Amino acid sequence: MIKKLIIALYILIVVCIGFATVIEKYHGTAFVSEHVYGAWWFSALWAVLTIAACAFMVREQLYKRAAVMLLHISFVVILAGALTTHLLAQRGTIRLRKNISETSFIDKDNKVEPLPFSLTLKEFRIVNYPGTDAPLDYQSVILNGDEEVLVSMNNIGYVEGYRLFQSSYDSDGEGVTLGVSYDPYGIAITYSGYLLLLLGIIATLLSRKTQMRALYRKAITVALLLVSINANASLQTVNKDVAHRMGTINVLYNNRICPLNTVATDFVTKLSGNASWEGYSADEIFTSWMIYYSPWEQQKLIRIKSREIQQLLGIDSQWASYGDFINEYQEYKLKDAIEALRIGKGSVDKKALMDADEKYHMVEMFYQGQFIRMFPFMSHSGLVDWYKPGGQALPKDIPVKEQFFIKQSMDFLTESIVTGQHERSLEIIAKIKLFQRDMIGNLLPGESMTSTEIFYNTLRSHKWPVFLALTISLLLCILMLFKKEHSFILYALMISFNSLLFIYVTLQLGLRWWLSGHLPVSNGHETMLFMAWVMILLSFLFRRKFPITLGFGPLVASFCLLVSILAGSNSQLTPLMPVLQSPLLSVHVITVMCAYAFFALQLLLGIHAFILIRQKQWYRVEQVTALSQLLIYPAVFLLAIGIFLGAVWANVSWGNYWSWDPKESWALITFMVYAVPLHKASVRFFRVPLYYHIYMVVAFLAVLITYFGVYFLLGGMHSYA
Repeated sequence: MIKKLIIALYILIVVCIGFATVIEKYHGTAFVSEHVYGAWWFSALWAVLTIAACAFMVREQLYKRAAVMLLHISFVVILAGALTTHLLAQRGTIRLRKNISETSFIDKDNKVEPLPFSLTLKEFRIVNYPGTDAPLDYQSVILNGDEEVLVSMNNIGYVEGYRLFQSSYDSDGEGVTLGVSYDPYGIAITYSGYLLLLLGIIATLLSRKTQMRALYRKAITVALLLVSINANASLQTVNKDVAHRMGTINVLYNNRICPLNTVATDFVTKLSGNASWEGYSADEIFTSWMIYYSPWEQQKLIRIKSREIQQLLGIDSQWASYGDFINEYQEYKLKDAIEALRIGKGSVDKKALMDADEKYHMVEMFYQGQFIRMFPFMSHSGLVDWYKPGGQALPKDIPVKEQFFIKQSMDFLTESIVTGQHERSLEIIAKIKLFQRDMIGNLLPGESMTSTEIFYNTLRSHKWPVFLALTISLLLCILMLFKKEHSFILYALMISFNSLLFIYVTLQLGLRWWLSGHLPVSNGHETMLFMAWVMILLSFLFRRKFPITLGFGPLVASFCLLVSILAGSNSQLTPLMPVLQSPLLSVHVITVMCAYAFFALQLLLGIHAFILIRQKQWYRVEQVTALSQLLIYPAVFLLAIGIFLGAVWANVSWGNYWSWDPKESWALITFMVYAVPLHKASVRFFRVPLYYHIYMVVAFLAVLITYFGVYFLLGGMHSYA
């Protein structure tokens, strides 16, 4: 009953907000402010939804999942702040003329309200861009007694809890109209909600108790097969030479100093029964897993001979991946069997169970860094301790320089490997070995000893590039979707095309940034360019884990470029409006556009899923669905961050963090629409892949209305964007 009430109220609120933006176009802002957004029934809808949601959270014991609980509580706090502002805040305007004191302001109901102080305009000035007559800023110097208060665009003046912000000025330059706002409680509560939301997002992304990690593994498993040339072409590996050099680094292992190659050999042999796997050496497997751990978690290299253990793990062969040991709730699948065995009630073969358990915990030890204790330090007493890389607490007697090297060198090495800087990688490996030699000198095995043990044991004015990019991206996407097997030539073409397109867009953005002097995200043309850049960047970042993005990324980017060249005068370089000069705006736009890029990618994944469903390729459907469900987390979270950053920017710019402008309203609608699939456990509709993808395709209409519909049809304060 509670769930049905929540769903009904949720839909009703979304519909009301959507209709209100249309009504505003025909009846004006004042009308919808009074009859919708400011009406008692609209507040009551939010209040009942909040109470019902809190009751549902208690009934479902959501408090046992701290990260998710924190995320939902943040919205309760934000709504509480909004209600406090609605009930207690004072807003209005005050008109000041030079050298004339004012002690009252006109509120939003046109009533005169007294101020506990007097204000006098001392000076008003317009600051222009150097060498031009284009306004850079509007500045008012206000006197509060003998105290001067500066009020300008993006710089609010504060006087005894009241906030003053620039609104307009008289044509003779001798007077100004300032906005007045008094809302100490609502803002504090709302900002606290924003902070809780950010903490909830971070906690949810890092939590092992959410479905994200399971979706991540499942998505990688399929995505690696979607556009693969062969089984290993998309598997991330460290360069062979780098892997071999890493194998020569000495570590403390089994209470002896030995090369990392020995650890790698034991590790791989224990898991698979051999010192190599699928043509990869132990050094390549160990170091590649260390750097690119996510795809390697899904490789079937752990040998499980027992049929009983195979059934417990849910596999149908003797080969398992590390991911097979974890269920969708991030729980160890063999936990119950192990516990039953310890109390003497287990019926599973003890030896086989303990062998599988040992392999699982060997990987856990690997992740804890127990096998890479490679940084020795000799204390004044002559005792030598070995430390693993990372951020663990180090003894104070280790000098700062050495502490920094221990904590950061592996990060630098990882970065150089991931970016393909093999020579730099080899240099860092050499420095690690030199560090070891400097720390404990002759206690290290000689080069010949190490070799023996290893022996024993990888442009804006031209429109044709846009149309060419759109044509090529469509062709490549069609080839990727409908060819069952893809040749090396197709893969190379996609990489090359992405690279050229990325250079093209980066050059445009870079030149715009340089020439305009500001981050190019201030209008429709620039935001479309930025979205295209984000899409291509995502296709590169995900190309190994999610090869399908090599086809989808440039397709969405090309459409963004097409929209950007249709933006008309927005493509011209112009000074920023004063209100747009806040750095908060740049961050706000970047996060929102990144979210839209993810939503666009999910749209194409949905279309791809329809094709796969029609072809009855159910396994690939499951994989594409998992990838889409994984992407919705960062997409929704980025949109949430973008919305509250926009609210902070609005609060700083004109003293009101939420004004129900059509752009704000539709951004909220988009957030609410895309937040629904996050609740798959409560809404059974999304458990069916076809229904899920239909929803995601239709949901993109909210993005289109938010970005284009508001601009072309509804207007509002955001019409410049």
